[in-house]
Amino acid sequence: MVMCDHCRPAGAPKPSCGNHGAESLRAWLKGQLVEERLWGAVRVVTASCLDICPAEGVTISMQGRLGDGSVRVIDPEGDRSALLDEIRQRIGAESVQS
Repeated sequence: MVMCDHCRPAGAPKPSCGNHGAESLRAWLKGQLVEERLWGAVRVVTASCLDICPAEGVTISMQGRLGDGSVRVIDPEGDRSALLDEIRQRIGAESVQS
């Protein structure tokens, strides 16, 4: 999974994901994946910009074998559990297909 963590300075004309909780979301997600021994099957990497600059939220893209390449914006607090559930489901689907 790729997650935007770009931080623009205060007053910049465009918002940025790094100012909306990207780092805390990445740290939480990595901790959960490590705890569940899923880190490695899934990696969370950051990108400086995915060219979608939401007024709120963090831009992510599911990539690789478990992803579909779609890009979307999530609430780093409200959507984190659903994101983890989606990752679990994708890994489960991968295990069945392998």
